[in-house]
This record gives sequence, C-alpha cells and structure tokens, in this order.
Amino acid sequence: MKEKIKTFLAICILVLTVPYVVTFLFQGNETSTSSKAMKNILEQDSGGKQKAGETDLDMEEYLVGMLAKEIPLDYELEAVKVQAVIDRTFLAAALADGEGELPASMSREEMLKLWGQDGFEHNYQMLEAAAEATEGEVMYHDGKPIHAAFHAVSAGKTRNAREALQREDEPYLAQADSAMDISSPDFLKVIFMEKEEFYSKLKEACPELEAAPENILESIVVETRDSSGYATQVKIGDKAVAGEEFRGCLGLNSACFSLKEVENKVRIVTKGLGHGLGLSQYGANELAKEGKNYKEILQHYYKDISIEK
Repeated sequence: MKEKIKTFLAICILVLTVPYVVTFLFQGNETSTSSKAMKNILEQDSGGKQKAGETDLDMEEYLVGMLAKEIPLDYELEAVKVQAVIDRTFLAAALADGEGELPASMSREEMLKLWGQDGFEHNYQMLEAAAEATEGEVMYHDGKPIHAAFHAVSAGKTRNAREALQREDEPYLAQADSAMDISSPDFLKVIFMEKEEFYSKLKEACPELEAAPENILESIVVETRDSSGYATQVKIGDKAVAGEEFRGCLGLNSACFSLKEVENKVRIVTKGLGHGLGLSQYGANELAKEGKNYKEILQHYYKDISIEK
C-alpha cells in the first residue's frame, strides 16, 4: 500500500513540474527583445532623465522618447524630422560631455499610458519614422555639436545670442526671420494683473523694492531690448535684472513684452512663446507646409552649421 502511495505522489510531482522544466529548456533565461529595448529607457530618475555616463544607451530609441515630449504630434513630418536632429544634437553633446544628465525622454510605457493603444501605435510610428529618416544626423559648428536652442513661437524674429546672452561662442544662434509665427494662436497674449499681485510677484524677486503698489509701474523701466524686441535688462526700483528673469518672476510667455496701466490694472502684452533663441517650432512647421525639407529649415534658423552623421 505504501509503495502505491509513493508511486502516486511521484506521478503527481512529475505532472506538475514537467511544464515548467519544458518551458525553461525552450525559453532559457533570456528576456524578450522588446523588454530589453525598454530596459535602458525605464532605468531613469523621476524626471525622465538618465546619467550621461551610462554606456548601454540606445540613442535612437531614447531619441523617440525625447520627441514624444517636445514636438506637437499634429506637426508636419518634416518639422518632426527637424526636431529629431535638434534632439539628437542635444543628446550627442550630453554624451560627449559625459557628465550630468541627459535630456528628458519618455518611455514606451509612459507613451502608452498617455495615448492609449491606438494613439501609441500611430504616434510612435510617426516619431520613429522621423528618427530613422535622420538617423545619426547631428548639427556641428567648428567640429562640435551646437547648442541647438529652440522655442515654441518667436516674436516674428528669432534672437541673436550675442545680444540676448552676450555669448560670442554661439554665432550660429543669429537672428532669423520667422514672420510666419504671427499666425500662431500663441503669438500674442494679453493679460491683466491686479497691481497688488503684480507688486507681490516683483517683491519676491526684488525684496529691496520700495514702492507703493498703486504706483508700481513707475518703478519699472525696460532699459534695453535686443533687435528682435525682447527685453534684455529691466530695472525694478534700483535693481537691474535680466529680461528673462523678469519674465520668470511674472510667469510671462516671453521677454518680448510691454506694460501699461489700464483701468487701474497692469496690462501685459507678450509676443511669442519661449526664450526666442534658435529655432521656432511653429515657424519650422509653417516652412514645412511650404515644402521646405528639414535640412533647409534647420539651416534657415541655425547659421553656418553642418549636418553630419
């Protein structure tokens, strides 16, 4: 009787373990290809970034995740290709430097969660096509990857880095015509701010400011503007601040702004969206609609550069 019980138990154990043994023998200890492709992307910090010193980075895969964060998905394919070269240039510069963090990227899982299955398949294919069409291409000036600055919408002209930043080492960031930006819904924005709110925001940035809220505009002077119309230096009381710093204090769309008192409130009119340096994404898309290819668009906004693999 005992022998029969032992035999029965042995058969049960064999039946239960055979499927696992067979699976292990056929599948081995390997991860699927798609899981491997995701490994580097998912090993990121909370900001969606990786360290530049990490070695196993799939540059083109990471690039698609960057594009997903930075380009409107309804833009022309040529405009998306433009952004692909810009993002790859940022990535190449970060990898060459070998320190700090890489630009932020989005994982496939994050894209799937954001867009759903149908949206993911369509959007990912489009972004991947842009990356593949420009594979390996980076913008260079004097043998180094450029600082490929870009923004959403210009104020009609992009800015010259020499004027805006007093930077002599980025001559490729020169003024470029971008009049097509005027048609953007983000080109012009008008906001009204209560004087108390306006005063308190400036007081945070400039604690030494001594002015009555009702007379606050008398204490604000735009001292200098660049040739594209962006404020480069603003005086708040006795303190001079950069135009971009002033913009940040008030949360403005751009440093191309004007201030005026209207009905006892501060009216602020801004032109453009972003810092205005380098390429205008909206302008690039409009040029793409006109039939310009991505290299022509890049060379319109960045001067004296080469595009190389």
